[in-house]
Amino acid sequence: MSVLRRDAVRKAMNASCWNIKSIPTPWMEPHNSIARTIGCRYFASAHDEMPLHFDTHHVVQSLQEKGFSIQQSEAILDVMKDAMADSLVAQARILATKSEHVELKAELSERVFNSTLKFDIAQRHSRELLERDFNTLKQDIRMLEKIDFDKIRMEIAELEKKFLLQKQAEDETLNELRLSMEKVEKRMLQYAVGFAGTIMAVGAALLRLVL
Repeated sequence: MSVLRRDAVRKAMNASCWNIKSIPTPWMEPHNSIARTIGCRYFASAHDEMPLHFDTHHVVQSLQEKGFSIQQSEAILDVMKDAMADSLVAQARILATKSEHVELKAELSERVFNSTLKFDIAQRHSRELLERDFNTLKQDIRMLEKIDFDKIRMEIAELEKKFLLQKQAEDETLNELRLSMEKVEKRMLQYAVGFAGTIMAVGAALLRLVL
């Protein structure tokens, strides 16, 4: 604690009727919950249900009753005042001012915005990756379908070719059978004509013999 600030606190505390607002500490206005009211010769804390009295005359008188001299009592009182002032200054250092609150709020808002922005970017990147993977999968499926379709078409063409070859072979076989049957029919006709001619010749010879 600086000497000027300590002297200012000590002068304010040595007033005839104390008031915490007379102490030059900038944290008292935005943080009235630390010290509510200091009346004449006492102060109160927000953490206490009843005000904590601090009567300088009573303290000095009590110290004198314990065997301390006036100078010693006043010295102890000064030490107590310094300790209280140091405590108030320490609290002022710990507590944040309004500007610090605004700065902290702005920093938190910026962090939240950055976190949200990073999350949005990551989500968008993940969405792009998913879309790319999905498109790649679709292309692969189409390619596989095309390959399978080409394979099936080739198999169908091969079956059609085999069917045509088999049909051609069957047609050739039928033609051969038809030709063979025609040849047989011709031979049978020839045999029949020859047999008929033979019978007629034999009949004619018999008629000649008879006549």
